[in-house]
Amino acid sequence: MLFRSAALAFTVMTSLVVPQYTLAQTIVIASGSDNNELMEALAAAFEADNPGAFVDVPSGPRSYDELTQDLLRRATVGAPLPDLLVIGSNQRLFAERGLAQALDHLLETREESYLTNATPVVLEKGRIGSNIYGVAFGISLPVVLFNSELVIRVGADPENLPRDWNGILSLASKIDQLGVPIVGGYIETDGSGAINLLNLLQSHGGRMMSEDESVLTIDSSYGLAALTTLRQFGEVGQTEAAMSRDQARAAFAAGTIGVFVTMSSVITSAEAGSDNRFQVLSVPMPVVDGGSLAAAGPIASILTTDPERTDLAIRFIEFLVSPKGQEVVATSSGYYPLNKPAIDDSKTLSQLLVERPNAASIIDNLPFAGAWYTPPGANATRIARVTTDVLEGVVSHAITPEEAIDQLTSEIEPLLP
Repeated sequence: MLFRSAALAFTVMTSLVVPQYTLAQTIVIASGSDNNELMEALAAAFEADNPGAFVDVPSGPRSYDELTQDLLRRATVGAPLPDLLVIGSNQRLFAERGLAQALDHLLETREESYLTNATPVVLEKGRIGSNIYGVAFGISLPVVLFNSELVIRVGADPENLPRDWNGILSLASKIDQLGVPIVGGYIETDGSGAINLLNLLQSHGGRMMSEDESVLTIDSSYGLAALTTLRQFGEVGQTEAAMSRDQARAAFAAGTIGVFVTMSSVITSAEAGSDNRFQVLSVPMPVVDGGSLAAAGPIASILTTDPERTDLAIRFIEFLVSPKGQEVVATSSGYYPLNKPAIDDSKTLSQLLVERPNAASIIDNLPFAGAWYTPPGANATRIARVTTDVLEGVVSHAITPEEAIDQLTSEIEPLLP
């Protein structure tokens, strides 16, 4: 495959010792189909460094929630599970059901590597309670994208884009007045895990549940501010643009959306899709003092309990956060590398970040990046579906922010343990 042959061409500068292994083994990875190309490239690069090892990446459901439900059904009936799971949310479900291994004891026995010396977020994104159940190897944060051509058409300065919601929405309103087929602003509401509710809540300084997880905290000033921002996107064009997330991403690349709130993993495909007809510009998602963001991106968890397969799986995870693995992440996906020791030891990565003008919109918000929160209990995916339906009701002006708060509270609380 093209991705595999491309992945073998990377050169790496390392200061930490990365040992070579010869392993006549196979591990099977379950991953959402969005990540298949990335995982194929990583598998090929790992196999090249580990003669005799084979990493199988069968195609699976696209969304994390669908993949989770598929694997949980398999576990219920005793069907075989993959050795390693790559997913961006729902780690908590696999940890609480005893399907994912806690990695702490494995990490304690590893020799010094890019994993044991990783940037804190690499392990903290996979923390559930007091244990680590997964390792993050790429990151995506919410960003605000702008179509430079539409920005200029309404007399705004593409070199001085707004960085607060009032300014962003004001610019979107002006663009919306250009008329059909232009949509002034669009914010994604149907992402996996309803991540936009998390980001709107957290960026306004709130959270979904209290720290001890005893109380749902959507009914708050933070919740009202978050859902009001969502409603305002309906006012700048989104109510007239009934599009799914994928349709909106295609529409932005086609040049018909002026301001687009999405994840940073979309930037690369948006730049390619624009085909130089306009410049894709980005700013960080606004975050108030004390606020945070739910970082998305792939996390690798080990499901197998077989000692030999576990050993191969942890070696593969070590590779993911090494310079070569992080280079593959940066060049074969829209995710950004996140392991600073690996970035520092790779001239390729350092140069890539310099060449990407939109990288700053991610780098600037890294201090606010945190884990992707999953509610406790067995109903996380049902909660995500409820949340998505309510968010779409708000942005379409079918319900008010106040009604949305009441609906979210009344429908989610019975689903919590």
